[in-house]
Amino acid sequence: MKSFINFGSKLIIPKQMKYSKNIVRLLALSVFFITASCQTRVVSPAKPMQDNSIKLYEKYSVQTKDAKIQKIQILKIDATKIYGKNKAGEMVEIEKNEVREIKKPDYLLSAIIALAAIAAVIFVPI
Repeated sequence: MKSFINFGSKLIIPKQMKYSKNIVRLLALSVFFITASCQTRVVSPAKPMQDNSIKLYEKYSVQTKDAKIQKIQILKIDATKIYGKNKAGEMVEIEKNEVREIKKPDYLLSAIIALAAIAAVIFVPI
C-alpha cells in the first residue's frame, strides 16, 4: 500500500499524513514548553523566605527586586546574605532583603507532565 499517490508530476499527500505531522509538531513543541516551564516557586512575595525553604548545594533561579534573574547553586546562607556560584564559576552574593522570588527547577515533575500529555494525545480518541 502506497502512502503517496503520484498523478503525473503532482505528488498528492493524503490528509491523514498531514494531520499526523501537525500533531507530532504540536506534541514536540508542547513537551518542550512543559519541560522548560516547570519550576517550583520556593520563595515569593506571598511566600516569604524561611530558614528551611532553601537547601544548600541545590540549583535555584533567584530573581532580585531589580528584575535580575541569576541561576546559582546555593553554597551558604547567613542572616543577611545568600552565597552561591553561577555557571561561570563566579561567586555571587545576594542580600536576602533584595530577593523577590526563588524558583527551583523540577525536571521529574516536568517529565511526568510531558508523559501524561503524550499519553492523552495517543489514547484519547479525537
